[in-house]
Amino acid sequence: MIKQLTKEEQDSLHLRYRNNELFRHWSPLLCRMEWEKQELDPITLWYEAEKVIQKLRNEEDNRDEMINYVFRGLLKDFMSVKDEFGNDRIRTTAQAECSAVTVMAIVLTQLMNAVKKGHEEEDFDNQPMCVAITILLRSHPHFQFLINDFFARKKGYDGKEVEFTPSDPMNIEAQLASMAEELRKDVEDTMQMVIGHTNPLQQSFGVNWAIWKNLWLEVCMDQELFRILKEVNPNKNEWGLNQKMICNIIGIFHEATKVEISLTEVNRILSSKQLGSYLRNHVAYGTLDCVLTKLQHKKIEDAIKRFLSESAQKPDNQ
Repeated sequence: MIKQLTKEEQDSLHLRYRNNELFRHWSPLLCRMEWEKQELDPITLWYEAEKVIQKLRNEEDNRDEMINYVFRGLLKDFMSVKDEFGNDRIRTTAQAECSAVTVMAIVLTQLMNAVKKGHEEEDFDNQPMCVAITILLRSHPHFQFLINDFFARKKGYDGKEVEFTPSDPMNIEAQLASMAEELRKDVEDTMQMVIGHTNPLQQSFGVNWAIWKNLWLEVCMDQELFRILKEVNPNKNEWGLNQKMICNIIGIFHEATKVEISLTEVNRILSSKQLGSYLRNHVAYGTLDCVLTKLQHKKIEDAIKRFLSESAQKPDNQ
């Protein structure tokens, strides 16, 4: 099921997306589809494309094989939409199919945008995924319509030739650099707040400290997780962030990396207050101790596993 974003969520995401050249180029077509074909709004579709990119990024190998799996998931998810009032709206198969195809077309252009100007004829890392999407959808009329429209618009409303600054969605640092300055500063400042509050654990985490820091860049670049992180919980806690969430993620990290320190000791190092239930109950979905859903938990767990695998493959760790 797809959750349609509230106006507040859409406004927040629009501030993030409006600096993206690809979003600005897609936006007129997506708006027209919402108006003429009762398609979902552009922000929700772009957000779902972001989630697909996140899934692909979390895969270490055979990302091209994931394309079919992700598309099948989208077809199922788009069959039902929960609106901003919490009501479920059942959609037709054709509507779900069009939404899923639209999201994958957006993802295709994002993956293609990793190619630097003048290197269009060369192979690139995202090419297998691009080929997989094209082969899967090339005979679908809606996909053909979307791609033809996207590439047919050579000029913007200002009359200038449309050019996209190359940016690889698989490279999270590149995505951060492409954000508007105000939003980039918010992400960087929030990430540094988390690292600052958890810095007493650096010695205990040892060689995994670099992974801990990378994990928070990933979390802060995920719009859904970033929004939760900014919600102060418990109220008026000394960190000024979602302390429960940070503790939940420490619990996930502790379990995944098998660091040689007990959660009781982690609590003692971090705070004089009792944080143990948040640290231990990171899988107690729907309780007061856990602020993560099962899917969000898996997203974080997968990211940690990926970072651990990448770290193990580096020459210094062999």
